[in-house]
Amino acid sequence: MHENIDDCKRTVATDGRVKYRLKNATVYVSPTGYHFTDFLDDTDELNTEIDIDALDDETTRYIESSLQSNKERFDRQAKLADKYVDLNGAKALDVGCGGGKFLSLLARQGADVTGIELSDSRAQYCRQTHGFAVHKTPIENQQWQKQHRASFDLVTLWDVIEHVNFPQQTLTAAANLLRPGGWLMIDTPCRDSFYYRAGRATYALTGGRYPTFLNIMYSNHPFGHKQIFSTGELTRLFGQVELEHINAHKLHEHSFPLEFYLEKLIPSKLGVRVATPVVQCLSFLLRVKNKVIVVGQKKAASEKKVPSEYSPKRVA
Repeated sequence: MHENIDDCKRTVATDGRVKYRLKNATVYVSPTGYHFTDFLDDTDELNTEIDIDALDDETTRYIESSLQSNKERFDRQAKLADKYVDLNGAKALDVGCGGGKFLSLLARQGADVTGIELSDSRAQYCRQTHGFAVHKTPIENQQWQKQHRASFDLVTLWDVIEHVNFPQQTLTAAANLLRPGGWLMIDTPCRDSFYYRAGRATYALTGGRYPTFLNIMYSNHPFGHKQIFSTGELTRLFGQVELEHINAHKLHEHSFPLEFYLEKLIPSKLGVRVATPVVQCLSFLLRVKNKVIVVGQKKAASEKKVPSEYSPKRVA
């Protein structure tokens, strides 16, 4: 039995079972095991015009020092894209492009790049800094689905699928924009990881009083984390949106500086300062795999050469 997670989220009031009651969210579980919150962002009234005044000095510092702090992450993403797609002349769309760092790496290799970003400040930074075409219209919008169907060789959603209201709809919309033989790539925190299992254990042992990592992974704040998938669930979702040659691989990666996460776990600033070097050392030594990358190809009329199985050592 394969559920449609979007339907599960729409009927959560009648069909969902509460799994975790967290600081900033209530997490439900569906009959087949999807984990999600009941919070939905109001995107119907979203102003698609980018507010250029939203970008100030403070936001610029945040984008450059936090959002784009992990250079290795962007290099890894660009190398992965280059492994599957001939980027010279390729049309690439990055959904949730942030400040445009990933797109800038593709552009250096000759790609024709476009971004979608719903944050005014990030969209303006990307447009102002790199000069890229950035749109504030969600990928599910008919503007994309009618005017850009089968237009892109590569569509990416880095750290995006956990934020959207209806993930199957989003993946379907992304697949629709791919040309035959084009590639869809995503990464996201995964539920079959040490951090999630540790959070689940501390929640159970303390009767829900100390969920540790679960409090970081879910949030009912606007555009917060609404669902965390297992690797198997994401692989099935890729198949359901008619992608093939699907590869999924877990990896160790932090999207933000370590202090960003510790501040959510430790209330004291002194505690964060003391814990940071210790956790950095442990993180470097253990290399706990906390995220998953999934890659899939749009079905083509003729068979195309498919790269050998993705290995993080080859793209790191």
